Amino acid sequence: MTDTRYWSKDFMLIFIEEYKCHPCLWKIISKEYINKNLKNEAYEKLVKLYKSIYPEANRDFVVKKIQSLRGSFRKEAKKVEESKRSGASANDVYVPSLGYYDMLLFTKDQEIPTSSISNISDIQESDNLEEQYVEHVDVSLSEESTPIKGKESNENTEVSI
Repeated sequence: MTDTRYWSKDFMLIFIEEYKCHPCLWKIISKEYINKNLKNEAYEKLVKLYKSIYPEANRDFVVKKIQSLRGSFRKEAKKVEESKRSGASANDVYVPSLGYYDMLLFTKDQEIPTSSISNISDIQESDNLEEQYVEHVDVSLSEESTPIKGKESNENTEVSI
């Protein structure tokens, strides 16, 4: 298996340019992005290209390579953004060490943040229910006892509600 670290810069440029030519693979706001036939054709072209340097390449292999490239790109982009937010001067902003970082800038605005799972709203709802219960109990206990006449005797029995 070939490792992307050992790709020639020329092949890297050609592969990323071919990937860029197929927005159905990376442009999430495009109608092409949901077209499976277009995606299949695009992946076939990328597999054919990759087979020129690695004959055993298949679709899964190419998909994993693209995921790897994009994952590395995201990591570097995050470092750049964090260094900008940290208040660093223009000279101190992180410079990506990834050789193909600039080539993948076209994908930067195509990331979908995953929704996170939060239990804060569940805790708040639980607290609200608990507060309502406590208020109800407090009100019940603070009300005066209501006299209720017993069935078999004429005596008044006090019952708390």
